[in-house]
Amino acid sequence: MNISCAAIYIRLSLEDDDILCGKQESESVTNQRNLLMDYIRNSPDLCHADVLEFCDDGYSGKNFDRPGVKRLLEAAQSGAVQCILVKDLSRFGRDYITVGNYISRVFPFLGVRFIAVNDHIDSIRKGDIDSIDTAFRAIIYDMYSRDLSKKVRSAKHQLAKRGVYINPVAPYGYQRSPKDKHLLIPDPHTADTVRRIFTLVAWGASTAEVARILNAEGVPTPSQEKAGTSSGHANWANNYWRPQTIHWIIRDRQYIGSTVFGKRVRKRIGVQRQVKAELKDWIVVDDRHEPLVDKSLFQLAQEQLGGEFKQTAGYVKWDNPLSRKVYCGVCGYAAVRCGKAKPYYRCATPLTVPDMACFQERIYAEDILEAVTAAIRMQARCAVELKHIADEQRANREGTLRSLRKEHQSLASFQRQLTGQIEKLYEDLIGGVLSKNDYTQQKAALLQRQELTRQREAEIAEHIAEISSTDTGYVEKYSSYSDLDVLTSEIAADLLNRVTIWPDGRLEISLNYLDGYLSTFENKS
Repeated sequence: MNISCAAIYIRLSLEDDDILCGKQESESVTNQRNLLMDYIRNSPDLCHADVLEFCDDGYSGKNFDRPGVKRLLEAAQSGAVQCILVKDLSRFGRDYITVGNYISRVFPFLGVRFIAVNDHIDSIRKGDIDSIDTAFRAIIYDMYSRDLSKKVRSAKHQLAKRGVYINPVAPYGYQRSPKDKHLLIPDPHTADTVRRIFTLVAWGASTAEVARILNAEGVPTPSQEKAGTSSGHANWANNYWRPQTIHWIIRDRQYIGSTVFGKRVRKRIGVQRQVKAELKDWIVVDDRHEPLVDKSLFQLAQEQLGGEFKQTAGYVKWDNPLSRKVYCGVCGYAAVRCGKAKPYYRCATPLTVPDMACFQERIYAEDILEAVTAAIRMQARCAVELKHIADEQRANREGTLRSLRKEHQSLASFQRQLTGQIEKLYEDLIGGVLSKNDYTQQKAALLQRQELTRQREAEIAEHIAEISSTDTGYVEKYSSYSDLDVLTSEIAADLLNRVTIWPDGRLEISLNYLDGYLSTFENKS
């Protein structure tokens, strides 16, 4: 198998943080990279290949919902890479069923060679693919991951029960102690703001009034304070204080010196999404660090919010296609859904941010639904008209791909011939058939041809990737909705990106898959 482009895949995970004792140096990104590059340099059939790197830092191997591995698999499917190298099977994944399926079925079908260096697995050796040893390794890595995750979880719970602060981010108003990262100390920049929030609420100010005061004074929000630091988070991009933020602060027992752990949990190992834990399962240990407010002030603030915090039993979820889809065009925040008999949307930002020119009129949900449904029906009619164009293009693409792959194979064969000629030149030099000057000139000519051939191979591989990734989702998604009558949550989740409302009442509807619509015309032209 001629390898013109090889891919190295590197993964570092919290699984490697061995029971909170620090990452093993052998697992670091740098060491994985060095190991794989050394292997490539010392491998005669890989040393001349172009190398692409794909990396996932901080992702579990229990699932394949990782950006780096997704891009790697897309490159393999498009023919852009012919070989994948990993440090060991566990770096590629710890789910033995999925890993085994890729090694024994998917990669051989795609013509992609798979190498796990430390496990001495190379799919070019047929016995390595379905060997009992390989299967056992995958199972052991899976079992090890599950066992380690359980141990890490158990260790964290034991630390939390002792009152050790192990959450990854310090709450607003606090910072980690420079001497002990598991101890919280007041943040001199934000602690007074927390104290003021509790005082204002205890005196009778509503959460909206407190947010309005802080916004008027230009006090940085928690996300603004943490922006650009290791504690920053994309989901916290709030430029304005909001009532809910004030509510969260008032309800947080950490401000009276308690540690709180386990408010959100993962339902099972390997699942990234967290869900709210029941209040009875929270781990709360009192008097563990310096409080920002005394307990009497904390209690007064709780009473202003209706008494001690009680977790709601839950709510009945209704079919709302516009859930988390409607936003204000001025402030960018989600609009609030109000009313039950005849629900409508409005922007709540002007209630807490002075002089914000957000939309103030009621925009009824039924009007938004009607506009979105009409937009989908219009796209559906276009999709039906374009379906026959897509069918013709699909046939043309298949023909083009066959031609490109055939040329790619020919170039690969020519590369092997050139490599053989270079090796023969060296033998002639050693045997005295060629002078050193003739050897140097002829080798330079062959290397130049080899480089030109390699460049052409790369161009073809890129072209194959572009054609293979052509988006036909637009036609497939919209063509069946030309008679759409009722917009359901399922349809909206798939087709509707967002609805933006502007102060003049204008609705800006953003639908998914429209890039496929544009690419259809581009390919047609």
